Amino acid sequence: MGMKAERDTAAVERAEHHDVTIPEGCLLCGGELQVRFTPDGTASYCQACRWISRPHVHRENGSVFMAHPAGGLA
Repeated sequence: MGMKAERDTAAVERAEHHDVTIPEGCLLCGGELQVRFTPDGTASYCQACRWISRPHVHRENGSVFMAHPAGGLA
């Protein structure tokens, strides 16, 4: 006898994205940093200076770490 698992669509909708605001989190101007976490990655935006980045985020020992790697060479 086979069992069919049904997908919890409410859980999928909740997992689409999660937005966080980090006060004084902008590395360029110290403004509020808006961060969006999605299944495809993370993006951040500062409304004050218009800086956009794709930070790398990982969890370790109950803490969340965010790094902003260089986007290119000058």
